[in-house]
Amino acid sequence: MRTKHLQPPLPRAERRIRVLHDDVTVDCFRWLRDQENPEVRKYLEAENSYADQATAHLSELKAEFIAEIDGRRPCEENAPRFLVGPFEYFQRSESGLPHPVWWRRPITGGMDELVLDPNAIPGSETFYHLGVLEPSDDGRYVAFSFDLIGDESYELRVRDMENGRDVWRGSRRVIRVVWAADGHTLFFERERTGPRLRDQIVRLDVEAGASEVVFEENNERLQARVRRSNSGAWLFLDVLKTYDFSVYVQKGAAEVWCIPADEPRGKWRRIVRRELGHEIYAEHWGDRFLFRVDDAGPYWRLVCAPIDEPSPSCWEEVVPHRAGVTIEEVHVLEQHLVVLEREGLRPRLVSRDRTGRVEATIVPDEPSCTVRVGHSAGGCFSVPRHPFRSSKLTYSISSFVTPDTVVEHDLADGRSAVLYQARIPGYDAAQYAATVVVAEAEDGMQVPISLVARRDRSSPGPVLLNVYGCYGTPTWPSFFAWPSSMTARLSLLDRGVAFGIVHVRGGGELGRPWYEAAARARKRISHTDLIAAAEGLVEQGVASRDSIIIEGKSAGGGTVLATAFSRPDLFRAVLAEVPLADILDTELDFTMPYALTETAEYGDPRIADEYRYLRSYDPYYNLSADRPLPPTYIDTALHDGQVLYYQPARYVAQRRACAADHDAELVFRVRMVGGHSGASHGLGVAEEAAFRMAWALDQLRRSSS
Repeated sequence: MRTKHLQPPLPRAERRIRVLHDDVTVDCFRWLRDQENPEVRKYLEAENSYADQATAHLSELKAEFIAEIDGRRPCEENAPRFLVGPFEYFQRSESGLPHPVWWRRPITGGMDELVLDPNAIPGSETFYHLGVLEPSDDGRYVAFSFDLIGDESYELRVRDMENGRDVWRGSRRVIRVVWAADGHTLFFERERTGPRLRDQIVRLDVEAGASEVVFEENNERLQARVRRSNSGAWLFLDVLKTYDFSVYVQKGAAEVWCIPADEPRGKWRRIVRRELGHEIYAEHWGDRFLFRVDDAGPYWRLVCAPIDEPSPSCWEEVVPHRAGVTIEEVHVLEQHLVVLEREGLRPRLVSRDRTGRVEATIVPDEPSCTVRVGHSAGGCFSVPRHPFRSSKLTYSISSFVTPDTVVEHDLADGRSAVLYQARIPGYDAAQYAATVVVAEAEDGMQVPISLVARRDRSSPGPVLLNVYGCYGTPTWPSFFAWPSSMTARLSLLDRGVAFGIVHVRGGGELGRPWYEAAARARKRISHTDLIAAAEGLVEQGVASRDSIIIEGKSAGGGTVLATAFSRPDLFRAVLAEVPLADILDTELDFTMPYALTETAEYGDPRIADEYRYLRSYDPYYNLSADRPLPPTYIDTALHDGQVLYYQPARYVAQRRACAADHDAELVFRVRMVGGHSGASHGLGVAEEAAFRMAWALDQLRRSSS
């Protein structure tokens, strides 16, 4: 960064003293929370101006990256489709339009029919993100939701496909939706804000245009979710813990209710009581309910029980609990039970027939990858689907080196066929190698790192390490999804940089014990695991010392900021995207999104011991003039609904105030359009990735000069 003649902006300070548990903290930048204050906008714009000037010398490199990223856009022919009732639904890109258009076609053949053109929604030219696209069983209605700001407050509409008109529109902050079997009753989840967050389940009769709340969960540490069984015969209402994502897709519930899908106005029956004290995921198969339950241990087991007698006294074991083997998902076809398991980092799909006999075990030829069962519309809350009355299991595989690939495996005859594989122009998978490297943590635990690099890369060399390590959320390599984003990362790999995901404790990659080992009063283990991973890569000759960059997003951004404070000597630079940079204040201010639920992850600062532990690593309140930090890139979004813009903004202002040169090596960018996930389409998507990579590569080149 060429900053010799540049002066970083520094907002004015307003000292605010707080005393809690006999500890004094001083907050000088709380006033940045007032988005309506013109001085706030002026400061954010000044930071953007400084970032542009300080990185002006990277313009050519950034342009190279943008061109390379655009050149890797996947060819979209024969993209995967999903089936609902008599139709198959698919997207098609239209020349000159920013968003693909949704169409459908009768399975028996016929003309394509327009379902949804996002380009026709006013405002979508600036920002658009799909929430759900869920057709009714007969295809008469399609429910869809979208976000036009970036704050993840999705608006729900229902379209009558007979005339193409939206017959219902209303609730914002809608999450998931599910149709009943009658074809005109829709259930949806609505997050209500106020003094406290609470989730509601709403029943909507589309034909009558009438809606009513059928369930409300007032405990902010719990959330209500509604879904339909794979068989389509039952609706389940789950009451879930908000903070545990150790099994990400099919979260276990503290309480489960159900009704027959063809009786949407019937009485909900509670089949799992929260007093039981376990987490359970329910499914339906034939004359029984299946329960994935943690009563025998944290890696789950699978049991079944008669529909009329689902109590624990009637449970029969189907798959036992096995230490180190996590049962992540349960999927049901009419004659087949399919379980997605993971042992270590490697997943496998195991199918059983109705007698319990294992029919097939499918193990991807990847050391670490993402596996998904079924298809969905791809929206933020869309539900994956697969045919129920079939012996054909459809699943997808994606990894660092394998673009998304959809496979159909016939469980009846054991044959597999590739239905679709994303094709990337100019991409040759043989040039790259993915592996898993293990580093030893300070307590002797083995921390895995999913790593990818060019086969001709010289070792040791520069490495970019991504980390999350919070809420038990597992982070797997994939080709398109964050954090892999290989269509962009390949530009770094082709310049000799290796990329890795560090599976630190606090995440859920190795099951719930992996998460619980670094929560609350053990949270700093996530940081020390990251340090151990970086040092381990140096010791094993993979990484050069002073050539390691760490990167994290959201809560992972808080992880890298806290880790860099612990070992500023170890890292060449830090990339923190929309970071949770003021953890302590987030826990203490219950007007902020999800503040109460965050205490389950980081601890409750109203408790003295937990406050002191949090205080020891909080990124914001540990900044000081005598502890210089590595060059750091930070960004935020003005309309972010998860990590509010002023959380990283206050951190940046405090860092500038602590440094004699106002921390000239700190770059802060504020996105005025979009939210937590960045731009939704167009040049902005490639530009954001290119800017970060150009900045990172510049830091690495400076370290070697």
